Amino acid sequence: MSRGFVVACALLALLLLLSGGNQTLFLPLHHAGAVLPALSWRLLSMFGEWSLVIAALLLLAQRRPSLFPSLVAAVLLGIASAILLKAAFAVPRPFLVLPAGSVQLLDVLPANGAFPSGHAIASALLAGVLAQGRRWWWQAGLMGLVLLVCWSRIAIGVHWPLDVLVGAALGWAIALFCVLRQWPAWPAAWTPSLLRGLGLVLLLYSGWKLWSQSPNEAYVLFNLLTSLAALQLLRPKKNGA
Repeated sequence: MSRGFVVACALLALLLLLSGGNQTLFLPLHHAGAVLPALSWRLLSMFGEWSLVIAALLLLAQRRPSLFPSLVAAVLLGIASAILLKAAFAVPRPFLVLPAGSVQLLDVLPANGAFPSGHAIASALLAGVLAQGRRWWWQAGLMGLVLLVCWSRIAIGVHWPLDVLVGAALGWAIALFCVLRQWPAWPAAWTPSLLRGLGLVLLLYSGWKLWSQSPNEAYVLFNLLTSLAALQLLRPKKNGA
């Protein structure tokens, strides 16, 4: 089922690309977002924020230390692919392309390129990791959450349908590749120290983001959640380890 999600997203993206329907489909999906208030879309979108996704993956690694190398590789691949592809394609955001007044911007307009969606990559990567070994209904729920995050980026007005479909396929594929692959093991004694170190980095980063700028309530919330997760990573274990 997990592989089917990647294939379905990739095929839909290819269909949009070949049919030239990417921009045509954007406006109906964007305007359909009016069914929910702007706050709802911003809250959904925060599940694709890299800092919160990384915090969730580190908490998973704290419970399952054997996954730590795979999760580190997945995050590095996900972030690198987003940065490189955005720089290579430099696709302008819908708000900057379509006629004035046709797109309602519901959040801060990112300065980088639109393709692919980093939020789609991050949310699909997290969902893809959590889906491994789960029952079909659990996997279906995670896929549904990823699709809602994808729709939120269109509703907010910052991504084309092609951006989010490719991002979702890429993020889930990275999760499958990294979790199922046998990575070189590192000494188990390293993991607690590395987790605490990364937790401290996350705490400082989210604290700095909260102090420097808070454009909306969703921004505040995901940074607070990241800070709480980082504090959990910094807590000593009950056995004193």
